[in-house]
Amino acid sequence: MFAHRATRFFLCLLLIFTPLARGGVQGWAVCTLHMITLVALTVFLADKIRNWDWNWRSTPLDKPILAVSALMVLSSVFSEHPYASVWALALFLNYIILFYLAVQTVQTRSQYRTLVYVIIGTGTFLAVFGLFKMVGANPFPWWEYTDIPQNIRRLSSTYGNPDHLAGYMEMALPLTLGFMMTGLSFEKRLLLMICAFLMLTALLLSLSRGAWIGISAGLAFMLMAYLKDRHSALRKSVAISLFGLTTAMLISFASSDVVQRALTFEQGTDMGSFAGRVQVWGGISEMIRAYPLTGTGPGTFATVFTQFQPPGVIGYYTMGHNDYLHFIAETGVLLIPLVFWMLIVFYRRGFEKLKHPSRLVRGTTLGSMGGVTAILFHSAGDFNLHIPGNAVVFVIVAVISMQLPCHKAKMYRKAENLNIGHRIFQNNSISKACE
Repeated sequence: MFAHRATRFFLCLLLIFTPLARGGVQGWAVCTLHMITLVALTVFLADKIRNWDWNWRSTPLDKPILAVSALMVLSSVFSEHPYASVWALALFLNYIILFYLAVQTVQTRSQYRTLVYVIIGTGTFLAVFGLFKMVGANPFPWWEYTDIPQNIRRLSSTYGNPDHLAGYMEMALPLTLGFMMTGLSFEKRLLLMICAFLMLTALLLSLSRGAWIGISAGLAFMLMAYLKDRHSALRKSVAISLFGLTTAMLISFASSDVVQRALTFEQGTDMGSFAGRVQVWGGISEMIRAYPLTGTGPGTFATVFTQFQPPGVIGYYTMGHNDYLHFIAETGVLLIPLVFWMLIVFYRRGFEKLKHPSRLVRGTTLGSMGGVTAILFHSAGDFNLHIPGNAVVFVIVAVISMQLPCHKAKMYRKAENLNIGHRIFQNNSISKACE
C-alpha cells in the first residue's frame, strides 16, 4: 500500500537525517524530527480512515510502554518547569509514535532488511567520513563545528561529541554482525565484514571508554546466546565474526592513543572527569530524595539540578551523565520497576525469537539484542538515549527485536480479504439505504 510505503520512507529518512544533523541535538533538527513524524503519522492515519482498517499489530512491550507513558504524563502535570516538560513529553511521544509506525508498517522480510541496510549504510558512512575528518580531509564545511570545542585526536564524524558517535556504532555494529548470519552470499558477507571493521575502527578511535565497555558487553551477550543456540550455521558464523572482531580489537588497541585512554582509569591521569561524574551522581541522588514520587518533571534536569550541584563541581550540567539516574530524577522512583518490567519483557521476547527456524529472524534478533545491550551498559555513564539520532536508532532496533516478519503472500491475502470485506460492507450499506 502507498501509505505504508510512504511511512516506511519517512522512517528511513529519519534514520539517515538525525545522525547526520549533529545527532539531532539542535533545535532545528528536533523540529524537523517532529515535522517528519507528524507527516508520517498523518499519512498512516489517513489511510486507516479511508479504508476503515483498524487492525493493530500488538507487541509484548505495549503494556510497559503504556505504563511509562502514563508516568511521564503524571510527572509532567506536577513538573517544576511545565514548559520544559511539555517539550520533553512531546519528544518522548514522538519516539513512541515512531515505534508503533514501524511495528504497523514494517511487516515483510524485505522491509525488515531495508531498515537494517539503512542503519548499516548510515553507520558505515559515519565511520568513513569520521576517518576523513580526523585526518583533516573534510570536504563539507557544515560538519566543522566551530561553536564547540573539538578534540582532533578523537573521532566524532558528524556528531558533536565522540561518545555519542560511539553510542551509534555500538548499536549498528552488533546488528551488522547479526545480519551476516542470515544466509547471505559470500560477497555480501564480505562487504558486511568490511562495514563492521570500519564501524569498529570508528568506535575505538572515538576513545569512548563507556562505548568500549558497552560493545564488550554486547559482544559477550551475543557469544552467550551463540553458546545456547542449537543451529550449527549460526554457531559457525558467530564464532568467525567474534574471532575476527577480537583480532581487530587487539590490533586497534596497539594504538598509543587508545592504550593511553584505557590506562587512565588506573594511572589517574584522567580521573578528574570520572570523579566529577561520581560527585554529580551524588547530587542527583539528593535530587531524587527531594522529589521521590513524580520527580521534577521531564526535561527539567538542567533547571533543577543547579540546586543540588555539589560544591566544587565546576560547570553547568544539563545532563546527568547517567541516563538511569537522570530519568529517575525527572520522573520519580516509580520508573525503576517499570524499567525492570520492560527489560524482562524485551529479553524474554528476544530469546523466544532466537529459537525461530528462520535465519533472518535469528540473526537480526541476535544483532539487535546485542546492540540494545551495548547501549544500556553505556548509558550507565553517559546520556546517549537523550541524543535524538541515537534514540531513533534505538527505537527501530527495539522493533527489530520485538516483531516477527510475515510472508508477503500472507500479508497480501489478508489485505485482499479486508478489502473484499470492506466492499461487501459498503454494498450492504448502500442496499439498505435504497430500500
